[in-house]
Amino acid sequence: MTPPVADNPLFFLDYDGTLAPIVDDPMQAYPHESVPDLLRALESEYPLWIVTGRFLNDVEQLLEGSYRAIGLHGIQEGTLGGRKENAISDEAKRAIERLRRTVPMGDGIRVESKGPMFAVHYRLSGDKKGAREAIAEWLKELPDVLTPIWGKDVVELRPSGVSKGTAVRRIADSHPDRTPVYLGDDVTDEDAFEALGQDALTIKVGPGDTAARYRLSDAEAVVQYLNHYIG
Repeated sequence: MTPPVADNPLFFLDYDGTLAPIVDDPMQAYPHESVPDLLRALESEYPLWIVTGRFLNDVEQLLEGSYRAIGLHGIQEGTLGGRKENAISDEAKRAIERLRRTVPMGDGIRVESKGPMFAVHYRLSGDKKGAREAIAEWLKELPDVLTPIWGKDVVELRPSGVSKGTAVRRIADSHPDRTPVYLGDDVTDEDAFEALGQDALTIKVGPGDTAARYRLSDAEAVVQYLNHYIG
């Protein structure tokens, strides 16, 4: 079903796979060519947040503009190019550092540093099943203070009780006169789809099961949809 256009939107836009294509090197994931101008136009008319699993300092290297943003799956919040705050306990920090030292490195497995967090990618592994099994075994002793986030050939650890969903729900509650419009492609965006519920326009980008109400095929379709909001 084609997503409708909200009369008074509050935008939450995922970055990778939504505004930019998924690529092997995350630091080469530049936005769709139409996105920079489109974001400037949208932000001039509506409240808008970039929502990403990335460390916001890294997003700044790819996307120009001082947009409000949520990073690290809800842990980090601030402004691209400006001040940011991390909501992570000392206990979670210690657990993350301990696990960082014991990642089961192997063929095609690599660690991506994300400020206070890290991700373990196995997209380039010649044996993805074996790599995933090794990583799953490593996570069996995960402390309760952390929750694993399995994405597209990647796993990350986040403090328990924090998610994209908790972050966007809080922001949406502070804008009761607006309709949340959330676009995202990853499994971590499902937390936000569920948190925002049926009163929001939740839009899954790409294939896969989803709690979102609507679907778009790719970044090109995202651009076409968002252009409807430009007066």
